[in-house]
Amino acid sequence: MNTQGAQVGLVGFPHDEGVKRNGGRVGAAAGPEAFRRFLPKIGTLVNREFGIDLQPLKVFDFGDVKAGLSLEEGHKELTKRVLSVLRSGAVPFVVGGGNDQSFANCSALLDHLQESSASSMAVVNIDAHLDVRPLKEGGLAHSGSPFRQILSDPRFIALNGKFVEFASQGHQCSAEHWDLVNDRANATIIPLSALRGYSLGGLSHQQKHARGVEDGFSDLLDGTIGESVFVSFDVDSIQGSDCPGVSAPATIGLTAQEALNICFLAGHSPRVKMVDLSEYNPSVEDYRTGRLLVLMFYYFLLGYSQRHTVS
Repeated sequence: MNTQGAQVGLVGFPHDEGVKRNGGRVGAAAGPEAFRRFLPKIGTLVNREFGIDLQPLKVFDFGDVKAGLSLEEGHKELTKRVLSVLRSGAVPFVVGGGNDQSFANCSALLDHLQESSASSMAVVNIDAHLDVRPLKEGGLAHSGSPFRQILSDPRFIALNGKFVEFASQGHQCSAEHWDLVNDRANATIIPLSALRGYSLGGLSHQQKHARGVEDGFSDLLDGTIGESVFVSFDVDSIQGSDCPGVSAPATIGLTAQEALNICFLAGHSPRVKMVDLSEYNPSVEDYRTGRLLVLMFYYFLLGYSQRHTVS
């Protein structure tokens, strides 16, 4: 496959053993195949509404990590695949699969940044959950552990890594894990309530981030977060009425439009070096959710196409 000049590289991770290990509902292994079914309906390449022409953009499909591997073997292969995309000069856009993929993806970016002598990086986890649970007995990773693994990785620490939990929901996160993240100097939790500006009992401290989801995300990318950013998007952070086909559909969450706007902003920012989408479970619902995820990819491409056209 000739990937010369690739700007965005699509990768699939058809594995959900990590979800099973975490006690979740399996089915996300079919996510990449279902996602690709809807790709032909991604949208017009010349978008008159926004005045954007995607035709010059060079997007390559780097294929799926082989199905049927053990989760550990799958993670190794995913890291290799994503590293090859990064080395080609493209921005990886990885579709899972369970959220355990995020450590493997981040591992590839960490290796790549070490090769390029980068000085700082950040990980933004867009998720209702924190996913900082400990490994299972025997050191086994799972869909609830990727960001605990990242926070303790020596490469992340050496790069002055910053970590942001974005749109987290307090009722979905244990107090122990909330405190674990909050107590770290390099980590921040921005709850969904803080972005929306609502509170219980007049807890005014929530108001400091109450600029809205899009502005809050834009502030992150425009701030001092780091020169290289990995955006991990667990789609169960989107409300179930808009995104029902996930392992654990959310009663409340981001709207579909907020998710699309986040993807546009991630595509537009030259700091964003990689994006992954996790937990699409077509066995729960495939059509509405699959079309939304493909549209999220489309909005990312719309943003990416504007990286160098707007100062």
